[in-house]
Amino acid sequence: MYCDFIDTGFDLQVFVAAIQRLTAGMGNDTTGEVDFIPKEIRIVNSVIIIILMITGIAGNSLVVIAYCLSRRLRTKTNVFVVNLATADILTCVSLPVFVMSLLIEVDLSSNPWLDVLCGIEYTLLQIFVCCSFLTLALIAANRYVLLTKLQETYEWLYQKRFIALSLCFSWLYPTLFIILLPVFGVGHIGYDKNLHACGARTDHPKSYLYDMIIVCNGILPISLILYSYGGIYLHMRRHNKLMKYRRSTIVRNITEAHQVNENNQAVITKNLFYILLSFFICLIPYMISEMFNASYLILSYTKLMTTLNSCVNPIIYGVKHPHFRQIFRNILFRRWNEIPEPAFGWMKSSVKSSFRVDVESNDLQGRDERVTDRGL
Repeated sequence: MYCDFIDTGFDLQVFVAAIQRLTAGMGNDTTGEVDFIPKEIRIVNSVIIIILMITGIAGNSLVVIAYCLSRRLRTKTNVFVVNLATADILTCVSLPVFVMSLLIEVDLSSNPWLDVLCGIEYTLLQIFVCCSFLTLALIAANRYVLLTKLQETYEWLYQKRFIALSLCFSWLYPTLFIILLPVFGVGHIGYDKNLHACGARTDHPKSYLYDMIIVCNGILPISLILYSYGGIYLHMRRHNKLMKYRRSTIVRNITEAHQVNENNQAVITKNLFYILLSFFICLIPYMISEMFNASYLILSYTKLMTTLNSCVNPIIYGVKHPHFRQIFRNILFRRWNEIPEPAFGWMKSSVKSSFRVDVESNDLQGRDERVTDRGL
């Protein structure tokens, strides 16, 4: 292709032919020839998904365990973080059926069970992913209210009833939305023979409409996320300018403790933004490939990227979030007595017992020193 451009200069026909070669399979037509995904690629994808599945279950379970063991993590924002981790765990748990669909070769006319099994698996998978998306939007809104509004406003809004309703909405809305689309004849979820995997079947006459509705369904959460983090950015920018002005004029109306708390909230918000960014990086390529009806091979790769998001979040918590990082370390090394603000009595007793052992060892050491002094 490069030599063609050198020989002929910019030739429109050569350019169009090059684009066609690069985008072979765009506008997948189920009535004609379809792209074939080699079994070797499907095997590699399956191995990657299994690794991501194990990592995601372990990492997100660690998030839930840390939340349960330490009262320090039991903040209103972290309720949504645990909801996100739960959705990611369920996403990973549903992946074995998807892996099986990649590896086996089945004739649906004689084995319709796979289509039914894939229909159940991929319906659940889409519900869990949509729940994650909505939870990220709820986290963004929570941080926006916390950082840009009065503390009284935040406490009034984020009461237990509102948080419970928000969590119920994050699960009920995608459940009803995903289930009702095929009920009304828009698309069919099952085993897609073109992708050799569970998914929305591309041979259905309304498959493209189904994909567009799913993609457009993300417009409202994306808008809420952009508005919230945009508002947070502008607020923090104004706040930093104000703090510089106050330091320059030696005005000390804000206490040091209040300033430290604001800095901690800003750090936590930045870490949650990293989680959001990783979600977009993993999901946007798949949304774009669906919108532009990309080739089956590209769709298989972008689907693989969506599973990556389920194991990324715990890594971000462990590396960037100061509270989660400390408690993760204590759990992994079984240092239960070092978990801050323990939530259970047996952890408090372990703290007391370890303190008692330290006191007794110090007493013994003191006695030895006194005996030594007398001997001298």
